[in-house]
Amino acid sequence: MAFRPEELLFLPTTDCNLNCPHCTQKRSKQVLSKSLAVKFLRDCAKNNIKKIGFTGGEPFLVQDFMLAVVREAVRNNLFFDRIMTNGSWFRTDRELKVALSRLREAGYDGSICVSIDAFHAQNIEKVANFIKEAVAIFGRKDIVSIAYTGGAGESATKTKLNSIAGLLNGRLIGFGSAHPRITSKDVFIKISRIELSPVGRAARLKDPWDGKWFKEDRCKGPGNVFLVMPNGDVKPCCGYASDLKELTIGNIGRDNVKKLIANAKNNKLVNTIFTSGLSSIRKCLESSGAAFPGKTSNHCYFCYHLLTQVPGRLLKKVI
Repeated sequence: MAFRPEELLFLPTTDCNLNCPHCTQKRSKQVLSKSLAVKFLRDCAKNNIKKIGFTGGEPFLVQDFMLAVVREAVRNNLFFDRIMTNGSWFRTDRELKVALSRLREAGYDGSICVSIDAFHAQNIEKVANFIKEAVAIFGRKDIVSIAYTGGAGESATKTKLNSIAGLLNGRLIGFGSAHPRITSKDVFIKISRIELSPVGRAARLKDPWDGKWFKEDRCKGPGNVFLVMPNGDVKPCCGYASDLKELTIGNIGRDNVKKLIANAKNNKLVNTIFTSGLSSIRKCLESSGAAFPGKTSNHCYFCYHLLTQVPGRLLKKVI
């Protein structure tokens, strides 16, 4: 396996209306250039990258960017994955209706995923209103999904999800199982769990060294994407270490798709992660005398640990 992006994921801004205690993004008002994004999207389409999504920050704070990119994606026959949002960015009901209507009219037909958990302090009534409006405007019971951060605050998260279900005249089913969901006669909301990675401000929320090593997948989960940051930098994954410079494989202001893939191959760290895996780096470090604080099942956290805690001189010996 080698790095070969399957999705284009735009992170157009790190600005947000919330200030969640587990967020790893550094706040900035910088917004990715629409013209550069559209140009890069066309190049991705020509190189058989067929899926696109949006994350942040709060992408609904830069609606003009999203609309321009959505229209271009439709023109290039790309498939939409999802827009990640906190569902509470709007100030008035009219603002919400106009934004969702414009998004639908632009041709967006993917999912809208709302983050709800113990750490997101948004107004639950606003989130329920967001879901109702999205279902009404798009005419789809399943237009909205939910993602929650698990690994801490599980009880508080369940309480919030139950509150959302009640406001939607539905019920929460299977929390903690493989396929949790909220259902009612009007909505069908799939719920996914994202493992908390105690990085930055979230370090106090959970002990990352949970006693077992991660299952090696060569970053098949968060990886094999072009994650485009507000300054145009491109990362090969959407994991918790993605803001670190060591994972930068280029910039859409100067690099096309083929050059970015070549850059990823020439980046020894990135190439090793996608060909041999993080486990190979771990084993090489251990055989070189390196010791870790314990074992972690979170490979995104392990990648972050490598790039922030392992001395560079030692890391260069194994990659």
